[in-house]
Amino acid sequence: MDSTPIEYRGCELSVIVQHRAGEFVATLLIERPGGVRRAIGPMRAFPTAQGAANYAIECGKAQLDDASVMRGPRVAVSG
Repeated sequence: MDSTPIEYRGCELSVIVQHRAGEFVATLLIERPGGVRRAIGPMRAFPTAQGAANYAIECGKAQLDDASVMRGPRVAVSG
């Protein structure tokens, strides 16, 4: 099962779900502007394909949120 890509924070998130030994595992693809793509996974197993896909998307969003926080707003300091 492949998911329909979603846009989040300027990136495209998509999921590939595979059925393995009676469970479903997902691999997340994050495509940044300019076409740079990164794969994360496979992630933990779930009893349903939708559960695996939802988990992967939420992990991707959290990772992009953390990256945004790490960059943070630039603040000018005057002395």
